[in-house]
Amino acid sequence: MRFVMALGVVVLGAGCAHAPKAADPAARAQQLSAEAEQAYDALDFERCAERFRASGDAGAEGPDRAESLYRAAGCASLAGHVDAAVDVLKRAVQGGYYDADHLEYNPELAALHGLPAWSGIVAEARANLSKATEPPLPMFTLAGLDAFGSRKVDREAVQRALGLEVGKPVVRSPAVFKQKSAALREQYGLAFAHLAMFMYFAEEYKGTVYMVMDMVDAADAARLRFRPPPQGHLADPEGLLTRWHDYEQRLQQLQIQGKLPEDSTCKVAHCIGGFGHPDLAAYEPEFIAKVPPRLDALTAVLREDADPEKRSAAAFLLAYAPTAEETVQRLRPSIRDPDGGVRNNVLRVLTATQEVATNPLLDVATVADAVTLPEASDRNKATFLLSYLLADLSPEALEAQRTGLIRQLGETLVAMSALQVPLNRDPAIRVLKQLSGESYETADEWRAWLARQPKVEG
Repeated sequence: MRFVMALGVVVLGAGCAHAPKAADPAARAQQLSAEAEQAYDALDFERCAERFRASGDAGAEGPDRAESLYRAAGCASLAGHVDAAVDVLKRAVQGGYYDADHLEYNPELAALHGLPAWSGIVAEARANLSKATEPPLPMFTLAGLDAFGSRKVDREAVQRALGLEVGKPVVRSPAVFKQKSAALREQYGLAFAHLAMFMYFAEEYKGTVYMVMDMVDAADAARLRFRPPPQGHLADPEGLLTRWHDYEQRLQQLQIQGKLPEDSTCKVAHCIGGFGHPDLAAYEPEFIAKVPPRLDALTAVLREDADPEKRSAAAFLLAYAPTAEETVQRLRPSIRDPDGGVRNNVLRVLTATQEVATNPLLDVATVADAVTLPEASDRNKATFLLSYLLADLSPEALEAQRTGLIRQLGETLVAMSALQVPLNRDPAIRVLKQLSGESYETADEWRAWLARQPKVEG
């Protein structure tokens, strides 16, 4: 399996907004939307509602205005202003908003469901849908919900806290999930709680989403050991970071719309979605030409810039270093970056690079340590990376590592083998098979195997 993560996308933040100066109404609307997104990320729902409403008022009639008003309704609802939320939501559907399923399942609008106006709003959105020229974005069905990392909180407790039901459509709301994660953290005295979503756009899992609530008990707070947050503000080397953000945004649009060719590839080991679509074709030649002369500048951004969006882009661009060894050398120190999105990108590139290598590019201890990181998006890549690294060891070197890795990671890997999300379960089983020389599939079988292993004192 080539490690191309476009198959299952880990949904993280909203992304970096590069808003233009407000030289015209459309630019003004875009700027206001960017300000609204920033307020949303900060859980400032009053300002979020006001900015999205202003964006809708500033824009021309059409889908963008309707979307801004719809987002304003969600923020107003979360702020506790249900009457204002109804008013602006009515404006959204009157302006053509037609994604009725999203509207019905959006947890940000749950407070409106019992109001007299609700059924009429939904009906009007469905009427708009019947006249729409394009279908709405696909809905995703919750196929599995996992709890990981805590000895105090199980899957049932997480499911109750989130109020989600497996087999039902689910709408992503970073704000609501952030609030519920915080409530869970406070209720159980956790050092960390974070909800990850894995959305599948292709192959056998297409149209499904898996969710993992990652937790760290207070007694295990050492797992949250990260590098200090960088404080620098560095220039964008030759505009490469901006170009990468442009590429990612267009790629995401094509992927969600189902227009991304499934055989898209790139000319380096790591590929988040390739360049096979005509809208993407011009980007990679630019990265190939411009990255190698600017490796030091990009590495400085990755290690020193305060903006995690810039660090994240730099990590992906360093895949275009002239050699795999140089890519790995520049990325390795950022495996414990304080930002989950940066770690995600660093580990993605390292994993893809080791996969196509024929010799070990990292030391086993560094990768084993990464498997203990707190977030699912850390662990799945680190575990795939460990699998590829072990495959490239000599039989003698693998045997020398076996006992230590079982002692260090056995419990973690067996716990991962019980998860429902394939992107986390499957690499754990691969590594367990490599370390054991046996071929079990279920978590109970692996748990029994681990119990039979010799206990090492000290």
